[in-house]
Amino acid sequence: MSDARAVRKQQQLNNLLAAVTDMAHPGNTVVDFCSGGGHVGIVLAYTLPKCQVILIENKEESLVRARDRSAQLGLTNIGFVQTNLDYFTGNFNIGVALHACGVATDMVLDRCLQARAGFVISPCCYGFIQNTLKFNFPKRSKLLLLLPL
Repeated sequence: MSDARAVRKQQQLNNLLAAVTDMAHPGNTVVDFCSGGGHVGIVLAYTLPKCQVILIENKEESLVRARDRSAQLGLTNIGFVQTNLDYFTGNFNIGVALHACGVATDMVLDRCLQARAGFVISPCCYGFIQNTLKFNFPKRSKLLLLLPL
């Protein structure tokens, strides 16, 4: 990885971490959806020792790598669930997703709304419009228009 790309990745992680730490309270459960090898979830567990962090990932190899990394750090407030994100039904306070590809970002947002959880999401891979009719996002009876001050 080039130095410039490494700096951008570090900035992404730092910004996401800052947003989540501002939202989190002791005893909260934070779910890192589409967690991959745990780059986000492990840092959150380390930074938020009074919160429970759950990594959700469908690839076993990635979760094994994340589990091994967290074990090296001695983290005890972290858990791992191998499943597709739409099958996760646990309770949580904050949902996080960094680079949930394409429609997965919409699925994470939907899951967070269902759980009435806060969320910090950074999407990727939206190269074209996807059919997301399977989602039933909450609808308002009145249009809410926010105007600049």
